[in-house]
Amino acid sequence: MDKNMELLLQKLDEKLIKQTDEITQAVTKNVTEIIDDKLNTIIEENKFLKNKVSELEMKIKFLEREKRKNNLVFFGVEEMGKSEFELVDYLKDTIEETGIQIYSSEISNVYRIGKKSENKNRPVVVSLTTQWKKHLILKNKSNLPANIYVKEDYSKETLEKRKQLQSQVEEEKKKGNIAYLKHDKLIIVKAKDNNREKRKRETSGSPNETTQKKATSNSSKTPTQSQAKIQRNDINRPNMLNYVEKTRSAPQLSSPKN
Repeated sequence: MDKNMELLLQKLDEKLIKQTDEITQAVTKNVTEIIDDKLNTIIEENKFLKNKVSELEMKIKFLEREKRKNNLVFFGVEEMGKSEFELVDYLKDTIEETGIQIYSSEISNVYRIGKKSENKNRPVVVSLTTQWKKHLILKNKSNLPANIYVKEDYSKETLEKRKQLQSQVEEEKKKGNIAYLKHDKLIIVKAKDNNREKRKRETSGSPNETTQKKATSNSSKTPTQSQAKIQRNDINRPNMLNYVEKTRSAPQLSSPKN
């Protein structure tokens, strides 16, 4: 009896262990499936949110760039005793010294940036109403006074990128290429491509030259108006005066007598 009881208890233990394993496997499987489903939804939402954030960042950058596109930053403008109205008049006079006429209505906003200090003149941001006036001022910036210079208004991120790209600009210029920065991008025009463009421009003449060549070739074939008149005069044509003179000089026929 004792041995049979021991066998029964052993079999019961084995069944219990087996059942517990099956239950744990089933539970873990169900739990993992539920967790995977929730994780997948969270991952999808995370991707969607990341895309939205990147889109919003691009929009913010675009709006910030649009906000700054008509701005200029003047350096070296003295700060002592200059109110906003005086600053507008001073900058207006400084710009007009370069030969550019500008009205106060073309300056929409003027403000200084940076912390105020005693021995340092803070830069002045000037917002213009038109972009072409901004480019005109930059074009004539060499005519500004010696202590004042002007630059475009860029964000901190753009300024950092421009600083990083400046070394590449110098390297490309040493190679003989044309290199410059456009906003936060490096533009490189290789010397070979530049020579090819010059050759193409030299070989391909202007349309006026081709029309002149055609005109000269046609003029060599067709006679001019003066030549045509001379040829017409050379042709013998009957003249009414000669005809009248001949009739007068000819003997008149005698009329019959009655």
